[in-house]
Amino acid sequence: MKMICFNFLICLSFLNAMNIQNESFEQNVFYEKFINHPSYENALNLAKYFYQIKDYQKAVFWAIEANEFELLEKEAWLVFINAKLKLGKYEDALRAKEEYEKLLGNYFE
Repeated sequence: MKMICFNFLICLSFLNAMNIQNESFEQNVFYEKFINHPSYENALNLAKYFYQIKDYQKAVFWAIEANEFELLEKEAWLVFINAKLKLGKYEDALRAKEEYEKLLGNYFE
């Protein structure tokens, strides 16, 4: 029984190592896409990727980069706001929400 549990733990360790390698691979692919073709979509993919792996500081950075391309697109704003909330920066998140609403208001007036 001990041998089965030990083998199971080794298998789990291997699977976790594979996930880490895959995350690194995905990150490199996203970076390469952005470097070769800087765009809203590629910056947003990086922001979403970092949010998904709980690297909220980098998610904020890439959400800002995405906004440099398309200021009125809401998805990058949502990543930014949610990442700020996860970081405990509630005032920053609220200011960003209000700023986005103001931008939309000015655009549609």
